[in-house]
Amino acid sequence: MDIAFVGGYGALVTQLTDPHLPRSHARTDARQAAGRAAPPRVLVLDFDGTVCLGDAPVWAYAEAVIHEIGSGASHLADSASAIRGALAAFLRGTERAPRYLDGYAAVAAITDGLATDRQRATAYRASREALATGGLDTHAPAGLGELLAELASTVHRVVVTNAPAAGVRDTLATLGLGDVIDEVITDAHKPDGWRNLLPRLLNGRAPADLLAVGDVWANDIEPLLDAGCCTALVDRFRQNAGPAHLISNTLPDMYDAIRLWAAHPDAFVAAHPPRPIDDPASVIETR
Repeated sequence: MDIAFVGGYGALVTQLTDPHLPRSHARTDARQAAGRAAPPRVLVLDFDGTVCLGDAPVWAYAEAVIHEIGSGASHLADSASAIRGALAAFLRGTERAPRYLDGYAAVAAITDGLATDRQRATAYRASREALATGGLDTHAPAGLGELLAELASTVHRVVVTNAPAAGVRDTLATLGLGDVIDEVITDAHKPDGWRNLLPRLLNGRAPADLLAVGDVWANDIEPLLDAGCCTALVDRFRQNAGPAHLISNTLPDMYDAIRLWAAHPDAFVAAHPPRPIDDPASVIETR
C-alpha cells in the first residue's frame, strides 16, 4: 500500500483534509430525503464479495480475458484450460492453491504474461456490462435487506466500491437492496480514495460512529481501522490478512454485533476490540 496513515485520529484527519492532496474521482449517487437529519451512524459496505455474492461476475471476467487473448494465443485451448483450472481451485479454496486478494485479483495474476493490462481492462468492462444486464447469477447475503431496513432510522447506509457505476445500482435493486441503501459511491479508488471520502462520510462524527464492512483487508479495513473507525472483515478465503473488530467468512454471522454497534458503538468496541488475526478471540464463533 502506498497510503501513509499518521498515528492518532487527529493527525489522520489533518492529513486527509490537506487541500494539496489530489481530489477523489469517486462518483456518488446519493438518495437522501429533503430535510432529514443526518443519522448518527454510518455503515459503509463494499460491493463485490460483501453485498453482491456469487462467482459469476468473476467467471465472466475470466471468460472475457480468455476471449481477449484468443486471437494472439498460439495454444488458446491449453491457456484457457489452465486459466479456468487455476481460478476454480482458488474459488473452491483448494488448500494448495495460491492465495489472492479476491477473484478479480486471481484472474489478473493467473493471466499475467498471457494478457496485457489493456486486454484485462477491456475484459473487466465487458464483465461489468454483463452484470448490469442482470444476466449473471448473484445474490445478497441472507437477511441483509432486513438488517438494513431495521437500521434505517439511525444509520446512513452507504456502498463504497472501486467498481465503475455501470451495473452497481441496478444490481442492488435486483438483489432487493435498492431501497435500503442511501448512497452509492463508485470508482472510489480504495485504499487511496479514503483520504477524501472518509472526512466527508464522518462529517463531524466520532470515528467509532462509522463501521466499515468489506472482504479485502487492505482496501476496505486497514485505512478505516487506522483512523479509529469500527471494522468488520468478511474473510471468505481465510486470507488472515490483518486485524479487525469482527472477522467471519460470512456477513450474516456478524449481524448481531452490527446491531450492537448501531445502538452503542462504545459497547461494541469494548466487546470486540481489534485483535491480531491469529487470535481466536477476534473471530466470530460460527466461522
